[in-house]
Amino acid sequence: METRDTVFLVVMVLSSFLLSFQWLRRFTYRPTNPFIDPLIILSIMILAGTLSLMLISINNKLQDFEDTIEARDRSLRVNMESSETKIEERMNELSSKVDNAVYEFNRRKYH
Repeated sequence: METRDTVFLVVMVLSSFLLSFQWLRRFTYRPTNPFIDPLIILSIMILAGTLSLMLISINNKLQDFEDTIEARDRSLRVNMESSETKIEERMNELSSKVDNAVYEFNRRKYH
């Protein structure tokens, strides 16, 4: 995980804490159960943390997929270049054989 991803994770968790805290302060506070508000705040922080980790995981998987595609692309490019070289060599060989055959044919025809 990159430093940037860690910073985004911390920012998301802190912003979810502040958002939930301010959101709960807007309503009339009744301290009937003192564990409800921290539980709500904690659950929102966990939700934001897991959401950011999920996004980081998706980003890493997409990066791995992109690297795999690039490696295959490089491999295909190298294979195409080697095939092109082989075809060119065979065509040159065939061309020289045809040239030799035409030369031999002409030599026999006129001599």
